[in-house]
Amino acid sequence: MGAQLLLGLALAASAWGQEPLRVRDADGLFLDMAKLNLGTITSEEDKKKYIYTIQLEKARMMRKTLNGVYENAFDLYRKGDFNGARELTSKILAIDPAYADAGILQRASIELNGSPKPYASEQKLIEDRFEEGMALYRQGRLVEATGRWEEAVKLAPSNLKARWWLKKARGEMADDHFRRGQKAYRQHRLRECLDQWYAALVLNPRYPRLVPAIAKVEAETREADANEKLQTALNLYSQGLIDESIKMLDEVLALGPGNAKAQKLQAEIRSEMASQHLVAGRRLYESRKYDEAQAEWKKAVSYGYDTRAADQLIARAKEQVRREDAARRRAAEIAKQKAEEEKIKAAEIAKAEAEAKAEADAKAAASVASSTAAATAPAAAAPVGTSEENKRQSQQYYLSGIIYYDKGDFEKARNEWTHALQLDPANPDAKAGLERINNLYGSPQ
Repeated sequence: MGAQLLLGLALAASAWGQEPLRVRDADGLFLDMAKLNLGTITSEEDKKKYIYTIQLEKARMMRKTLNGVYENAFDLYRKGDFNGARELTSKILAIDPAYADAGILQRASIELNGSPKPYASEQKLIEDRFEEGMALYRQGRLVEATGRWEEAVKLAPSNLKARWWLKKARGEMADDHFRRGQKAYRQHRLRECLDQWYAALVLNPRYPRLVPAIAKVEAETREADANEKLQTALNLYSQGLIDESIKMLDEVLALGPGNAKAQKLQAEIRSEMASQHLVAGRRLYESRKYDEAQAEWKKAVSYGYDTRAADQLIARAKEQVRREDAARRRAAEIAKQKAEEEKIKAAEIAKAEAEAKAEADAKAAASVASSTAAATAPAAAAPVGTSEENKRQSQQYYLSGIIYYDKGDFEKARNEWTHALQLDPANPDAKAGLERINNLYGSPQ
């Protein structure tokens, strides 16, 4: 939209027989800015600065273009083409309503438009502006008077009378602002003092000894602001608002980089906070909260703790985490292996018990069959040696000893096999079991 208005102004100036203005649009500006070696913009602050730079460049281009159009309008005014001057100034004010010179020229063009003798009418207009200024000056209304004389000077730069009175009124206004500034300074109202003196400097850039006085008050103002911010920082620190206190001290140092009090206080606060985070990290490390400990040590670095020392602490915590993870994995593997071994051993014991039971059932069945055959056979001589019942029970004790032996309870296995031999001294399995135990662990005392 702004580029279109500027292009319209250029075309309008060309239509009145003037040389066309060279107008660059906003897209061209962005292309030119893109050619600059600005690097990669990452931070929000850099983006704001970049955008602000573009806005300043666009404003500069806009003002330059409007100044060119104003010169064309003023040329039309001097030639008596008041209607053309009015149209161009209307376009200028549509873009920038604060363009004071265009406003003055437009008002004059409207008043003079249609006059039969443009030159005489122009002279009368300037004289009327001058007389209005004189009347206002006599009433003590200096601001309004200078406004009228400024219009006269803008419309007729060679009017020496208007220029002299304008300079005189501005000098008087500058003196008044200077006196008000002195009064404000004596009452220690430094901001008001600066406002008055800057106003005097605008009216009279060569006002005697004013620039050094402003520089002195500026320094006192910065010192007062620094002291106020320093007190605020102390209050924030006393309330436990550490980060806010440090930010306020940064502002103090921005106002005065050599402020020793702010430097000392900031160093003490940062050192204290770094120490607190360092101690907290060590406590967390001792509690085996390694991630939290690392976070505390990183905070200590943000408050000025030595980076290399913090890196060493963090590396030690990471190494401890790695070791404990490895130990946990080894413990899990050992537990898993032990569970598998116990499972296999339990299966072997169950198998041995099943086999022993099956063998005992087979022998019991054989014993029952033998007893039945003996009952039906002719009477014979009395049996000699171990009875079949004792042999059966002896074999059961042997099998029970086998189970205890597999479980590792060798003492109970010895007792079972000893009992088996007592029932059947000829039991070869029980003898072999006892000999094995006695050979491995010795005979009982």
